[in-house]
Amino acid sequence: MRQKNRYLTFALIMLLTPSALIGQKEHDYHYYDSVTYSLYLSGKWNELIGLGNEAISKGIDYKYLRQRVGYARFASGDYYKSRSDFEKALAFDSYDQFTLEYLYYSNLYTGREKYSGTIEKRLSSEFMEALGIKTSSAIESIEMEYNFKFAGTSYRSHPQYYRVGVGSKISPRLSLFQSFSKYTQQAELQLSGTDETINVRQLEYYSLLNILISRKLIVRGGYHYLHNSSVSSALNGNLFLVSLAPDLNRISLELSGSALKMASESIFQTGLQAGYVFPGKSGFYLTSNVSGLFQAQSNNLIFSQKAGFRMLKKVWLEGNASFGRMLNYNEFNGLYVYNSIDPLTMKTGISGYIPVGKRISLWANYSWERKEFYENSSFHYNQFSYLGGLRWKL
Repeated sequence: MRQKNRYLTFALIMLLTPSALIGQKEHDYHYYDSVTYSLYLSGKWNELIGLGNEAISKGIDYKYLRQRVGYARFASGDYYKSRSDFEKALAFDSYDQFTLEYLYYSNLYTGREKYSGTIEKRLSSEFMEALGIKTSSAIESIEMEYNFKFAGTSYRSHPQYYRVGVGSKISPRLSLFQSFSKYTQQAELQLSGTDETINVRQLEYYSLLNILISRKLIVRGGYHYLHNSSVSSALNGNLFLVSLAPDLNRISLELSGSALKMASESIFQTGLQAGYVFPGKSGFYLTSNVSGLFQAQSNNLIFSQKAGFRMLKKVWLEGNASFGRMLNYNEFNGLYVYNSIDPLTMKTGISGYIPVGKRISLWANYSWERKEFYENSSFHYNQFSYLGGLRWKL
C-alpha cells in the first residue's frame, strides 16, 4: 500500500512540474516581450497596458515595452501617462524616432508643447516638415484681442481695450512674445462737491521671454511698459517679472515675483499657482493662484480659482473667479495690469477656447466685475466685460 502511494505521489509531482515550469516561463522577459508585441499588433490596448504594468512592477523594463505601453495609452487618450512612458523609453535610446515623435505629440496634446524644445533637434526633418515645426521663426504667431466693458454707472464711460501680439521663436529652447495695447475710458469724478471729467488713455508695450532651461523647467522673464495719460497729467510705469514653471506632468506649478514702478510708487507682487488635471477624457482641471500685493497704500492677498473641462472634442470651457483688492495687480505673467482709476475688488466669469483648423485658435470671455469708486471706497458699482481674441500660427 505504501509503495502504491509512492507511485501516486511521484506521478502527481510529474504532472504538476510542467505546469510549474510553464508558469515560471510566463513571467520571464521573453513571455512579456512576445505577448505585449502581439497585443500591440492586434490593438488590444487595455490588455497591453495591464500586462506592461505587470512586467514593469517585476523589474522587466526596456525600450520596446515602454514604447508599446506608451502608444497604448496614447491611443486610449491618456496623453499624460503616455508622456511618462515615452520619456522613460527615451532614457534607453535618446534618438529613437518613434519615441521622439510620440513624445512630441503627447506634449502637444497636454498643452506642454514648449517643453519639447530639448528634443526638437533630434526629430527627423520629414516629421518636422509634416507638422510645420521650425527651429526658429521671426514671426511664429500673431494674435489680436478686443475687450468691451459695460460700466454700471453714469459717472464712468464704457472702457475699451485693444491688443495685438506677435510670437517669435528664437531657438528650440528660446521664445519671445511681444504685445502692444491701448486702454481708454472717461471718468466723471465727484470730488469735494465739484465735478471733474478726465479722459484716460493708456498705451502699453509688453514682452515675455521663455527659456527652456531643462526638459522639465521653464524660466520666464517679462517686462511691461505703461504710459497713462489724462487731460491734466501723465504717468509712466515699468513692470519687471520673473517666474519658474517646472513640468510635473498632471501637476502644474508656477512661482512668480514682480516689481512695478508707477511714478514715485513701488508695487511688489509674489505669486504661487498650482493646478491639477484629473484623469479622464473630459480633461477636467483645477488651478488655484494666491498672490501677495505689497504697496504703500495697503497690502492685499489675492486669490484666484479656475476650473475647466473639454465640453466637445475641440471646445474647452473654463470658469474663473478672483477675490481681493486688485489695485495695480497683474496676471498672466504680467500681460494684464489692473491699474485703472477704480480698483477692482472681485471678478468672476467664463471663457471658451475653440481651435479652428490647425493654425487658428479663438477664445471668448464674459466676466462680471465689482469696482470700487476712486472718490469713496465705501461705494461700488458693477461692470460687465466682453472679450474676444484670435491667434494665427504661421
